Amino acid sequence: MRNILLIVAEVLVCYLAIIILNKKYKTDGLYVYGVIATFLSCIMSLKQIDLMGVNVPIGFGVTTSLIIAGNIITQKRGPEEIKTYIGLIFITALVSCCFLNLSGLMKASDYNLYANKSYDSIFEYNLRVYIALIIATIVSVFLNSKLYYELKKVRNNVMFSNIFSIIIVELLDNILFILIAYLFEYELINIILCIILRYMIKTLIGIIGTIPIYITNKFN
Repeated sequence: MRNILLIVAEVLVCYLAIIILNKKYKTDGLYVYGVIATFLSCIMSLKQIDLMGVNVPIGFGVTTSLIIAGNIITQKRGPEEIKTYIGLIFITALVSCCFLNLSGLMKASDYNLYANKSYDSIFEYNLRVYIALIIATIVSVFLNSKLYYELKKVRNNVMFSNIFSIIIVELLDNILFILIAYLFEYELINIILCIILRYMIKTLIGIIGTIPIYITNKFN
């Protein structure tokens, strides 16, 4: 129950940050949020929690909020503007992953050895997770913005466009991330359960993301 409450808190912080940054700095604020959220997702995706007996990587709210911020940019600036946003995500993720891996490979001093070893164990051997995160995030943000825009043309309704694009794209996002990060490391049944559980949680978070889209749509 505690993990669920902390996920809810994470989602609230992410969506409030999107609203506040967009209110104060307009689209530039969403770019800033994208950089911050991408860096945080690189770190958070390394930790797993137990949900109903299934080991699931965290960062549900942060990674999903990147898609929601992309939808807001598409809503305000059009689909072409998403290229700049995706470029920032890619550069931030690449630089973050490089520095985190390099710092984990550096030989630690004997001073505070326990903390140094803990740091190395976190950041040294997670290249697959980083690659999975970068690929899944960029693909999902790009496809979701395109699908969101096309659905808006068919039916000019924020809720309809966001819900259906999230339902479709999050399935691809979770399959890509879990397979790239954990295929051949976990048993097949655990991989399937992880995809399903992660998909359900992130889809629900994405649907809730309709609220900040509505709110920011009222900003000039």
